[in-house]
Amino acid sequence: MSWNFDISEAPRGQTVMQPRKVGDKETTVSVFVPDRVILATKCGKVTPSEYLPKEGRWVMLAAGEAPLAWQPWPAHPTAGGGE
Repeated sequence: MSWNFDISEAPRGQTVMQPRKVGDKETTVSVFVPDRVILATKCGKVTPSEYLPKEGRWVMLAAGEAPLAWQPWPAHPTAGGGE
């Protein structure tokens, strides 16, 4: 893996529809499922993170703060795909 300095390319996640049972009724709700990434910050830290769409920021970063670079979170070696 190598660092990507184009933050606009960082995967943020997707909204999916999931079934929910509320009382006796079945319903479908919209749920945001974030993608996990590794971020490099301006203060020299490297941290796991996920995008928070309602807040418009990354976990571990303050509002208005942008990471310097990102990498995809690696998959487990036996998880298929071998990332």
